[in-house]
Amino acid sequence: MFGKPKVLTRKQVKEICVKFKCNKNEFVARKFEDGYLVAVRSKEYRVKFSEGFSPKIVYAKEVQRVASK
Repeated sequence: MFGKPKVLTRKQVKEICVKFKCNKNEFVARKFEDGYLVAVRSKEYRVKFSEGFSPKIVYAKEVQRVASK
C-alpha cells in the first residue's frame, strides 16, 4: 500500500547514468543540503539538478572524504 519515498525521479536517474557512464544499479544517491550526494565507483560527487520538466545536471563536483578519528 505505502512504498518508500523515491529520492530521484526517473529522468534524474537517467541523467546520472549518462553523466557518470554507469547503470542505474551501480550508484547510490542521498538528499544532501540543496542537491544530492551520489556515490559511484568508490567516489562521491555533489550533484545539483536544474528545475523544470526535464532536469539536467548543472553542477557535479567530486567530494573528498575526510577520515574520522
